[in-house]
Amino acid sequence: MSDSTLLEAARKLRPVIEADANLVEETLGMTPPIVKGFVEADLFRLLLPKGLGGHEADIPTIFDVCEEIAYADGSVGWTYAQNTAVHGYLAYLEPEYAKPFADLRAGAGMFAPNGVAHKEGNQFRVSGNYTFGTGCSHAEFMGGAGLEMHDGEIGPLVDGLPILRAYILPMNQVEIKGNWDVMGLAGTGSFDYEVPEQMVDAGATFNAFTLEPKTGGALYGIGAIPLGTVGSVAWAFGVAERALAEIVEIVTTHGRARMGALPLKEQQPFQERLGIHSQAVNSARLLAREVYGSTVDAIERGESKPEVVARLRQTKAAASYCLKICTEAVTFAYEASGSHGLRNPSRLQRCFRDMYVGASHLVFDDRNYVESVKVRLGIEPLPF
Repeated sequence: MSDSTLLEAARKLRPVIEADANLVEETLGMTPPIVKGFVEADLFRLLLPKGLGGHEADIPTIFDVCEEIAYADGSVGWTYAQNTAVHGYLAYLEPEYAKPFADLRAGAGMFAPNGVAHKEGNQFRVSGNYTFGTGCSHAEFMGGAGLEMHDGEIGPLVDGLPILRAYILPMNQVEIKGNWDVMGLAGTGSFDYEVPEQMVDAGATFNAFTLEPKTGGALYGIGAIPLGTVGSVAWAFGVAERALAEIVEIVTTHGRARMGALPLKEQQPFQERLGIHSQAVNSARLLAREVYGSTVDAIERGESKPEVVARLRQTKAAASYCLKICTEAVTFAYEASGSHGLRNPSRLQRCFRDMYVGASHLVFDDRNYVESVKVRLGIEPLPF
């Protein structure tokens, strides 16, 4: 059951977000009033474990809140999803190292192997150059990751994978580089950043592939990377629903039609396609909630690690599928809009641009479909 209090708080922010949507794109980030709204509503802590002072929201609540915010604006919704995910990653740190960051406003970072982490006793010597530091302009701590190295060699494998050593740092130990000029999601401020070489205590790090949190319940048992996709999938539904709402507004208010033809809203082919895409988005939403929710339930029941891993492959495939369905819905709406979507300012055009950038994220790669069916074909899936 979704937490209606958090959802209501998100809904109250819609007028603030919509009022500043153009400014968000122009300034490449959330405006101070939007950030203030999230802080005052305590929404940045959506995924933070309760043991660290957060909400530790359940899957329905995460979907509801993230979709609502994305409906208001795609850039703000994507940024919010990433900020909350990084806050959620504090579940994998040793609690004494997580608590100082838990009290900060928001986190950001990229957790791909764009750096290195040399093990030196109880510390790691980390460094790296990263892209996509989404939401870093208002964040107060940052994360990164790199392949774990032992004496100049890649460290031991865990479940067939090298250790991707993720770490969390105070903001003043990271250098923001800028360099964000893109077609869509412009307002996410996903700037490049550098982590200069420095020492980090092991307690402030974690294996990005781990399924074993140090704080929090079953939600964090899905692992850091799947945890980070929940809000992003919910984001896609928010953008898709906004695009469908915008095309309905256009055809009913502006009477979109060609000379000598019925108004578009009265044309059966348009009505049929609108109905198909609406049902497809609704169906995909149900799939996403079920597959993520049932995986968390399985962890709560104590299912074995191989069983959980098999379920996680299905969450990845479902995520890719949901982004495909939402992208098709947005494309339909934009193509049906004619010059109403072409001319700025246009919320529908923004939905179109934002969706195509968000859907290109590596976590939604089509390979997820391949790995999800290999067992059925008698083929061993790749470990990641």
